[in-house]
Amino acid sequence: MTENDELGRTLRSDAERNRDRIVSAARAAFREQGADAPMKAIANRAGVGTATLYRRFPTREDLLAYVFSDRLTGCEDSVHAALANASPWQGLVDHINHLVRLQLEDRAFTAVFLYEFPPDSPVSRSRAEAGKALHQLLDAAKTAGDLREDADENDIMLLLKANDGVLRWAVEPAAESARLVARLLDALRLTKTH
Repeated sequence: MTENDELGRTLRSDAERNRDRIVSAARAAFREQGADAPMKAIANRAGVGTATLYRRFPTREDLLAYVFSDRLTGCEDSVHAALANASPWQGLVDHINHLVRLQLEDRAFTAVFLYEFPPDSPVSRSRAEAGKALHQLLDAAKTAGDLREDADENDIMLLLKANDGVLRWAVEPAAESARLVARLLDALRLTKTH
């Protein structure tokens, strides 16, 4: 092994460690301060210079997408799985519960979920696909007679925003969140008369 090979491996290891520290610091900062946490504060928290942060993640959107990529793509997977459910209503409930679990697990999730990424970003494209699938899911639940005719995607977003507020102030977050979501789902469900 040459000295250059050794140096190259050391530099790659340093770059990986810096990336890991940046991602860890970003995740904590986003959790505490939301998606608009200052990039300089994230760099300081990671113990790197802002130039190092921007070399690795040129934009805030790049950093958000990297930190939350598994969760954001999981949302698209969840709504497609819901759409494949034989019961559109149960699929909708499962999808909403998936989103609510993400909110409960990571306080920054809602801010990132609602964040306006550039239209040409992979996150925006994934979000657009998930939005189409959600619209189809809502239509299917209406056709099955389980969902109110006036319900739409805005009601789902309202539910998630309300749940975010509950999670911020709740004494027992999981229990209070579950109660809120159950009440709001009851309000969206069409009561069938027999």
